[in-house]
Amino acid sequence: MQAKEAIRLLICSESQQEAETVTSLLRNSGYPTRAHLIENIDGLKAKLNDQVWDVCLCYLEMEHLSGKTVLNEIQGQGKDIPTIFLHDEIDSIQAEKALKSGAVDLVPSGEYNHILQVVLREVKNLHMRRELREAAALLRESEKRCQVLLESAKDAIAYIQDGMHLFANESYAKVFGYEDADDLLTIPLMDMVYSKDQGRFKIFLKDFNAGKARSAEFQCKMLDVAGKDVDSRMMFARATYEDEPCVQVMIRANSDNFELEGKLKQISSQDLLTGLYNKHYFNEKLADAVDQAVISGSHGAIAYINVDAFGKCKGEVGIEGADMVVCDIGHLIRSKCREEDLVARVGEDCYGILLHESKSEQAIGFAEHIRKAVEEHLVAVDQRTVQVTCSIGLALINESSRSPKEVLEHAHEASYYVRKLEGNEKGNGVYLYNPAELANTDSERLEAKLLDAIKNNTLKLLFQPVINLRDETGEHYETLLRLVDTDETDISPQEFLADVSPELRRKLDRWVILNAGKRLAQQRAQGNDTRLFINLTNESLIDETLIPWIQKLLAASKLPPHSIIYQFTEADAISHLKQAHSMTRSMNKLGHKIAICRFGSAIDPFKLFDHVHTDYVKVDGSFTQELNTEKGMDGLKTLLSSISEHEKASIVPFVENANIVAQLWTSGVNFIQGYYLSGPSTQMNYEFSDD
Repeated sequence: MQAKEAIRLLICSESQQEAETVTSLLRNSGYPTRAHLIENIDGLKAKLNDQVWDVCLCYLEMEHLSGKTVLNEIQGQGKDIPTIFLHDEIDSIQAEKALKSGAVDLVPSGEYNHILQVVLREVKNLHMRRELREAAALLRESEKRCQVLLESAKDAIAYIQDGMHLFANESYAKVFGYEDADDLLTIPLMDMVYSKDQGRFKIFLKDFNAGKARSAEFQCKMLDVAGKDVDSRMMFARATYEDEPCVQVMIRANSDNFELEGKLKQISSQDLLTGLYNKHYFNEKLADAVDQAVISGSHGAIAYINVDAFGKCKGEVGIEGADMVVCDIGHLIRSKCREEDLVARVGEDCYGILLHESKSEQAIGFAEHIRKAVEEHLVAVDQRTVQVTCSIGLALINESSRSPKEVLEHAHEASYYVRKLEGNEKGNGVYLYNPAELANTDSERLEAKLLDAIKNNTLKLLFQPVINLRDETGEHYETLLRLVDTDETDISPQEFLADVSPELRRKLDRWVILNAGKRLAQQRAQGNDTRLFINLTNESLIDETLIPWIQKLLAASKLPPHSIIYQFTEADAISHLKQAHSMTRSMNKLGHKIAICRFGSAIDPFKLFDHVHTDYVKVDGSFTQELNTEKGMDGLKTLLSSISEHEKASIVPFVENANIVAQLWTSGVNFIQGYYLSGPSTQMNYEFSDD
């Protein structure tokens, strides 16, 4: 698992407490944040030159710095840093003035949830702009390489705009007997098509230009420079040439093996079991449909059809029988579709349908038609009859579609969501992907699922080794909680904790402490000097009843207190500083050690040590991501050195390759953790002696 990339935040404010509140809000929402407080223009200039920043939060009016000055400096340096103005009282005139000046928004100060949403929106927009700039640079580089390849290519290639040749390579010129490709630049393509084929060619071009196909082929006779016939196959595709929209034409003379080529192409796009198209071909055509929707505003949809309880069916009829079911259902689906619909097998028991020119109501009606047909269909398998149902997820294709992969993921997610709908627990339903609806109902179902998992003791604990680089005694593991989903996949707390109630977070913490304690007792009974890091939520920091409960548990388990290390996040400790001070002091009195994780994102993180005693400090995972740069390594070494000066043991997480280990070996870090060393496991059986 990779750490999230840190949000780099400039905060122009006179109040450090206000700045800490904003950064804590971001961290509590799951976004690692590197913030810096700016109090004057010199500090702003220095920081703008220091590194790349993602967002600037700026109070509109300050004693030593104004929002206008900040914005002028950012714009003057040509920096793409979205600037959000904050002010106590806002009216429409102020908001209009702020937007005209170049700020991306004017938000009421103190409205922290509003500020959070605006920051996240602008970070997303910034990443898209960066991706666009990178894509444009890559496109320019690709176009340069393509031009070189075009000029020397053996294939006959030309670019056509408004019927005229913009460019033709030497191979294209040779096909038609021209000595110089530039001679073709004054000749319309239509004039090179045999007169009897021109009528068909005009109709083909009309359909192609109307967007009915992203790419297409046309066979006809063409004329060379001497007026002789050339049997040709033209392949058309939309393209750009020197930033101008045009059509790419590739011409191949018809040959004796044309029929064979066609058969090979058909075979390569076909699923051998069902005769439907295969997943690769489906993805190609889906990409064409998404591109066309983005470019010309066309629309469509895809249906992802998942056979319900297919594993049970396979167990009843065997592998060959299951293949017969898959084949028969595939033929049924194909028979219910229009001729222009593309039907493919995209998984063992899954089908995809690409619906052209289909809007939401049409797609839902069509999918319901398919669902009912499958439900009523009887499949003959040897001497028995099999009846199955299916769950169908729909996703729309329109000008807002970001990528083919995302559209397919949405349809796939919608097909699984069918089983979460009331009355469709076993499937046999249709659902159109709606992210807002998914979020609203999922939180309620998630809470019920977690309560059920606690009641039935079906939550899972994993243990990931934390490796000591300083030859100290003891085997350390971090305890990781997982919720097991209906499809047997593990769900991390990062995916669900933000959506559950405070009371449920407290229950989850106690379940982890109790069950991790049992596992620890078993491990130590085998003669291992094992110690566990146990993560606790912010709700446990403010839970006054937790310490008496832990005291009773410790007495009953007879575990040595130093074998349990309770771990809180930096953001939670800062947000509940008074409670963190009281809680950690009480835990220290019991003999437990304390760890602070995701450390280093606060404006002045070391102030935390003035109020909270901690034995271990795990730096934020975003620092590890930046070790591929000299500046990133220097920054981490400085942080680790300061942690050591405060007499705390440091931990670096997300160690994913040997290169990182080599860099960290001389950095002064005490512990390292990551998948390169060992991933989380249900067992505590890592061979620490091999390190």
